Amino acid sequence: MSQMQYAAFAANIKSWDALRQKKTNFVPGVLRVEKVILLSKADFDKLSEDISPDYPFLQDNRNLLSADPGGLFRCLMVRAEGQAEHLLISQRRNTLYLGYGKDYRKVDLKGVPVERMVLEDPKVYQERAVFHHRPRCMEDIVGEHPGTTAPERQTGFRVEQIVVLSDEQYRQFQESGLVEDQIFLFDYNDKMWFDPGDLCWHCVLVKGETSRDGILVEAEGYSYARYAAFAPDCSRLRLRDAPVHYEYPAKAPEQVKARKRNEPER
Repeated sequence: MSQMQYAAFAANIKSWDALRQKKTNFVPGVLRVEKVILLSKADFDKLSEDISPDYPFLQDNRNLLSADPGGLFRCLMVRAEGQAEHLLISQRRNTLYLGYGKDYRKVDLKGVPVERMVLEDPKVYQERAVFHHRPRCMEDIVGEHPGTTAPERQTGFRVEQIVVLSDEQYRQFQESGLVEDQIFLFDYNDKMWFDPGDLCWHCVLVKGETSRDGILVEAEGYSYARYAAFAPDCSRLRLRDAPVHYEYPAKAPEQVKARKRNEPER
């Protein structure tokens, strides 16, 4: 059995220099490195200037990370080629925990996979939205009919479920469906609520098969859009862990179906 390793982590610190100079409060924990990320010196320096949770490599490896302050930190080790100093990155929900290491050779990395990569720029996500109470149509939530609905103040949100409609269904939903009972909203009522502690709307994203935009819905226990907000670009939403439902006659992409056909018979 390998000996336990320990490290100190800081929450939501933004720069490598601040981490090295210990300009923040740290919490101890047991260290477990799940993967080593090797960058060029230039890419490591770029990452060090602003350690954003929106870097694609962090999104892609999110399932490997977990943080329990005072307990276990499952993390990535990020370092530059030929450099002993390294960065430890862990994550708990939307909080990054960062640790500083002087020499990677003193860390037990037996059996830990190593991935060399070119750093991709972080993606800018839509983090907040303005939800409107009982909107009647699309114009109410995009602000084209000011004063016709009661907007909440701009707050955070989290998509718990994605519902994809056919483009025609989505057009109808935009025009008149916000005030009508929808079976798919009834089916996913448990995915929608407002958390007053975090000021966060947990909601369903409704979009068309080919639409770029979408509508964030919190039905508040009803089957219609009791609260709704406009999402102009769904590619800027954090959707990685959200399950997807295709409402008939909308269909899943062909490549998904092709993989299923190639699965061995049971």
